[in-house]
Amino acid sequence: MATSVEGSYEGLAPFNWPTARKPLHTWYRVFGDLSSSVTPLVCIHGGPGFCHNYLLNHRALTDTHSIPVILYDQIGSGLSTHLPETASSTDFPDFWTVEIFHEQLRQLLTHLKFEGRYDILGSSWGGMMASHFAHLRPAGLRRLILANAAASKAHSIANRKRFRERLPQEMQDVLDRVEKENAWGSKEADVVMTEFSRRHACTVFPFPEDVMASVRASNEDTTVCYAIGDNLNGNPFKSGGYMGSWTMEGKANMIEVPTLVINGIDEFASGDAVKPFVDEIPDVRLITIEGTTHSPNLEKKEEYMKIVGEFLTAP
Repeated sequence: MATSVEGSYEGLAPFNWPTARKPLHTWYRVFGDLSSSVTPLVCIHGGPGFCHNYLLNHRALTDTHSIPVILYDQIGSGLSTHLPETASSTDFPDFWTVEIFHEQLRQLLTHLKFEGRYDILGSSWGGMMASHFAHLRPAGLRRLILANAAASKAHSIANRKRFRERLPQEMQDVLDRVEKENAWGSKEADVVMTEFSRRHACTVFPFPEDVMASVRASNEDTTVCYAIGDNLNGNPFKSGGYMGSWTMEGKANMIEVPTLVINGIDEFASGDAVKPFVDEIPDVRLITIEGTTHSPNLEKKEEYMKIVGEFLTAP
């Protein structure tokens, strides 16, 4: 069952990015009262190219702590403006970098009129993007949560490769053949990668409807994922382009707000993948939630929401 959106409202915020060569809009949903004295929380989804749905259950923070929660779809995904024409790097060189996502967030904060004080929770890629945003020391940012976010794409890929080697040999053989033939869109690749995801992305199975809604949306338009290099030609075990060299190592020390790092066991942001955050951010706390992988908000929702709620409401 999908998370209820009862009591919330949605809207479209204009997004001005001249090199897009057309008007853009950011879709958003608000739970709670933005006019209250409670600092609002902006949730940033993963991907790149996923969308907000799998984070909808963060509305629990509104229900339990009266925290206004804002979810939105990053440009090129979900219900925000899509840009399939930018898949051509010849016509749109250097279009997909972290800065377009930063500027989208800045303009959304201004549109909703709370840019003077807010918190951010970034999930997976959303946390990677949020950590880079935070290291620029934006005005108004009070607290930062990096949920299941790796400090570099290289660390995330290293974990993926390590987990691949733990699959049954027959599954590894399928992936080896798929990789050789570049057949990542094949049914056999999908079967093995679904099992891979069950082990390391979300252990709740069948996958919740909130997750499936995000998966369906990402499958319908792969422009952002491919153009930014998150998957190299569809291969989830390789990265290239902008994302291939993305890292916060040597930069995370510039994050000056209190930061909570959350991760799970045997997931893309486990182990050394978060070490640069823990070692470099001056005011940081790491919580590894036992019995979870890449989706603790779904796998152990009550414990996860308690941790997040306490961090955001602490004196």
